[in-house]
Formats: sequence, structure tokens, C-alpha cells
Amino acid sequence: MDTVIYLLCCLGLCYAWSDTEASVPFRNFIARIPYIRKPLLCHECSSFWFSLLISIFFNPLNNQPFIVSNIVLAFCGFFVNMAFVRLKLIPYR
Repeated sequence: MDTVIYLLCCLGLCYAWSDTEASVPFRNFIARIPYIRKPLLCHECSSFWFSLLISIFFNPLNNQPFIVSNIVLAFCGFFVNMAFVRLKLIPYR
């Protein structure tokens, strides 16, 4: 159940970052920073990085080494996000 909650958190944060008007000021601010701009303005890239960030604070794989579980969870969040976009369960611009 923790993994489902983790994936829903990743989906919600990525959708809120990429597709809502409330995050426009934050995206405009990030667009001015050279090295952070490309990884966080692309929907696919931001889903990976936000999944990694969430896995640092909320890690449902407690029995695995910390770094390995964070990377695995980041890729899981990325693939679930892309699956939801491909199935058109999440609107994508």
C-alpha cells in the first residue's frame, strides 16, 4: 500500500508541476536558472526528478539499500507517469 501512495504522490506532484496554472510562477522562475531549466521543464524529466525527490523523504522500500531503492523508485515513478500519459488518464499538453 505504501508503494501505491508513493506513486500517487509522484503522479500528483508531476501533474501539478507540469499542467496547472498555479505552478506557472515557479516554472518561470526555474526557467531562468541555466542548469536546472532543462531537467525540470520537460514533463518526462521532471517526473523522474520529482519521483527521486519524493523517494528521499518517503521510501516504501525500507529493506533495500538507500541509494538503490531511491533510484528504483524514481524510475518507477517515471514509468507510471508515462503509462498514465500514454493511456490518456492524465491530460498532457
